[in-house]
Amino acid sequence: MAKQFQQLDLFFTLGADVSVREKQDLMSRNWFSLGKRKRTTAIEHRFDDDWIKITGNDEYGIATIYDNDLLIFLISQLNEAKNKGETTGQRIRFTGYEFWTFVGKKRTGGKGYTDLWRMMERLHHTFVETSIRQGESRRHHSFNWLSEIQQVTENGRSVGFEVVLCEWLYKAILDSKLILSIDNDYFQSTSGLERWLYLFCRKTSGHQRDGWSESFDSIYRKSGALTSKKHFNKALRKIIKEQSISHYTLEEDVVADGNRGKWHSELSAKRSYL
Repeated sequence: MAKQFQQLDLFFTLGADVSVREKQDLMSRNWFSLGKRKRTTAIEHRFDDDWIKITGNDEYGIATIYDNDLLIFLISQLNEAKNKGETTGQRIRFTGYEFWTFVGKKRTGGKGYTDLWRMMERLHHTFVETSIRQGESRRHHSFNWLSEIQQVTENGRSVGFEVVLCEWLYKAILDSKLILSIDNDYFQSTSGLERWLYLFCRKTSGHQRDGWSESFDSIYRKSGALTSKKHFNKALRKIIKEQSISHYTLEEDVVADGNRGKWHSELSAKRSYL
């Protein structure tokens, strides 16, 4: 019988000073728009017997990888509370100050409030369908990243935000094997592709000294990028040249493609040990 977890009706975040955590499934393939422009073209991945499809409507588009910062914040808060033995819940209340401090940015006043609310709107209106972690009995799960979002006021004064995290993510947080730590300076990257490549490197090569390698073509498919493969490879080579993925050393290797007499490029990544 599956373990039953008690939930709070409302979970209050612990503040900004918690370890940064991300869900592993969100790192092995890209689930978000890599750019800040509105994207309505679906992101789809199929691998073995599993599949993912992410869509957004014409008004809000698909949530971006920058909007994912809010999910990372919520995952980190819940993971920290769980590790401390505290009772958690899917309904979470937090302040803009806590979030912006967590990601290392100084945004106060109207702009910070507006930017955060727009993140929440995109996460609320992005629709995810997947077979991942559904087992043999259920092969389809549909949800929005945030089931509910609201601005909280008391005596006419704004006191923060309240959201309901989707059950699919919440259950993953309760299972510590599905969560990985990430480096705090992840939030300083301004490139969507660099952000996803960092998450991909962290999930795939982790802290192993031998690292990992994979073909450019495979990485392109997993990125869900809208750009052409030619432009994607150009951007990838620029990242390799500039070594702009924090804590990882990247190289391009040209590898023979079996007995077909062809060659292809592979990206290899190793954790940088100082």
